[in-house]
Amino acid sequence: MIPDLLVCVGCRTMGEGRIDLRTLAREGDVLACACGRRYPIVDGVPIVLPEGSEVMRDAITAIVERDLPPEVAALLVAGGPDDAAYPRLVEHVSIYMDAHWGDRATPAVELGGRALVERIAALPRVRRAVELGCSAGRIVAELAARADHVVGLDLQFATLRRARHMLDGEPVAYPRRMAGRHYAPARAQAAAVGNCSLVCGDALDPPLVPGGYDRVVACNVLDSLRVPRQLLSVLDALCAPGGELVITSPYAWQSGVVDERERIGGPDPAADVAAILRGGQALRTPYAIEDEAELPWTLRRDARSQVAYRVHYLRARKLG
Repeated sequence: MIPDLLVCVGCRTMGEGRIDLRTLAREGDVLACACGRRYPIVDGVPIVLPEGSEVMRDAITAIVERDLPPEVAALLVAGGPDDAAYPRLVEHVSIYMDAHWGDRATPAVELGGRALVERIAALPRVRRAVELGCSAGRIVAELAARADHVVGLDLQFATLRRARHMLDGEPVAYPRRMAGRHYAPARAQAAAVGNCSLVCGDALDPPLVPGGYDRVVACNVLDSLRVPRQLLSVLDALCAPGGELVITSPYAWQSGVVDERERIGGPDPAADVAAILRGGQALRTPYAIEDEAELPWTLRRDARSQVAYRVHYLRARKLG
C-alpha cells in the first residue's frame, strides 16, 4: 500500500512560519509532482529521495539487489572481501531480519528487541502513527495493531523490501550469518498487516506532511545519523498537537556516523534528551515525559557473537 500523502522533497520550501509543499500523484510505477520531479516505486515501495543526492546514490546499491535464494547469496559473499558492498549488505539483512523477526523464523532465534516489542504492545490506540527508521518492519507491525494506519520509513531499501513482504504475510527466505562469510538458510513469515505503508526516504528529510501523526516513533535512530538534534526537530514537526513521541536509543555515538559536535549531552545523554523535550529547546512546543525505561536490545551478528545494548526508552506527550 502506498501512503495517501507523500510530498515532493525536491520542491518543498520553508518560509517564515509556513511550509510550501506539493503532494505526489501515482502514475503507474512512478510518483509524480507538478514541479516535474518523478520518484520510482520498486517492489511496491516508493523511493522518495532527492535526485543526485548522496543518500540516493547509496540507496541504488540496495535497490538493484535481488531476492536470491540464501544458498546463492552465500556463494556470492564467500569470496569476500568482508568490506565489499554485497557482503556488507547480506550481513546487514541477516542482523536485522533476526533482530526483528527471529522469533518468527525457521530455525528460530531469540528476538533481540523483545522488551521493546512488549512496550509498544502496551500503548493505547491512536488514529495515525509513523516510524522513522523502521528497518525490517517489526515495530510497524506492532504499531499497526494499535493504530488505524501506520507509515514506516527507512533509507535501507534491502531491509525495507523484506519488511514489505513480511507485512504482506509472505514468507521471506534470507541468509543467516553463522561465522565469517559463512551463511545458512533461514525463513521467516508473519501474519499480514493491511493497515500500513512503507516508503524509502531520509529520516532527516521525510516526504511526509507535517503535523499529521498522533504517534511518531524512532527506535535506535538517534545515534545512527549525522545530526541527532535535527531528528528531534523532524519528529516534533510530524507530531500532531496532543500527540506523542516514542524514542529509543543506546546513544552509541560513533565517529564517521554522528558529527562530533552534534552528539547530545556528555555522560548522560538520556537526561539531556528528556530535558530538550521538556524545555522545547529548538522545538515548536514543550513535551511532558509520560514514560521512561532502560530496555535490553541485542543484535545477533553470527552463531557465536552478539552485541548487547541498554537502550533508553522515552514516551513524551506534545503540549499544545
